[in-house]
Amino acid sequence: MPPVITTAEVGNTKIDIAPLEVISLKLLLEDDKAEHLKLYSAASSLGFFYVDIRDSESYITDVEQLYSTTERYFMQPEEAKLKDFVEADEFRGYKGGKNWGSLEILRDDLDKISLPTVVQPDAATIQRFISCSHEMAHTIIDSLSKNLWPDSKNNLKDQHRQNIPSNTSLKVYRGPMLENLGDVADNTHTDGGTLTLLYTDKWGTQVELPWNKEWAWVEAKPGHAIVNVADALQTFSGGRLHSCRHRITQPIAGFEERWAIAYLFRPENGIALTAL
Repeated sequence: MPPVITTAEVGNTKIDIAPLEVISLKLLLEDDKAEHLKLYSAASSLGFFYVDIRDSESYITDVEQLYSTTERYFMQPEEAKLKDFVEADEFRGYKGGKNWGSLEILRDDLDKISLPTVVQPDAATIQRFISCSHEMAHTIIDSLSKNLWPDSKNNLKDQHRQNIPSNTSLKVYRGPMLENLGDVADNTHTDGGTLTLLYTDKWGTQVELPWNKEWAWVEAKPGHAIVNVADALQTFSGGRLHSCRHRITQPIAGFEERWAIAYLFRPENGIALTAL
């Protein structure tokens, strides 16, 4: 039976809320079997879920600091941000256009590059955020492996070895709400990579519910990461885990700045993208 859909009022508009399960990071770390099963169910149905990180106060503090870092970076003049543009590299540096922008920093590059000048005061925060996010992602894939292959030595960690290069990254975004809904372009997509860990404090993501193909909004929850299965993880699982179609949009008209912080957990470079 499909989950019950709740609603919320945004402005004078009623919107449907996606029924994301809440997964406790603390219980996963304690090897709670019920929580492992709950995570597997969420990843194999909607493919979007919350991870409760409220026991990780220092991590939450770093997320809050990164909102400020993101705002400070994108409030620079365009010519300053273009200094961080990396030619012919989809995984590094600044990308931008009218009413949007992103800055991506690869985990493997942290000790090899100079961060943008305006970001350098928060270098330690960035390092801690990447380290903690990486540990969380490994906790999630280890948990999923227990239910994907209970009688096998298969483990997704073998596609994500710590000392092998990958394009795993921190990516921060500017994506303001626009004055007119008609100006919001369709960007329906699935994510590449293995997992996306997203932090935002405003409405911005809609997911396509796989059981009826209707769209519902993902609510931002303080103290929770919004996590979704991405394409590589769906492939590794032989299609048992679901990489959900989603889009970045807005529920009502009216300009408002929006910032988002994502940890894009990707397989090691050169790995075969096939079912395990």
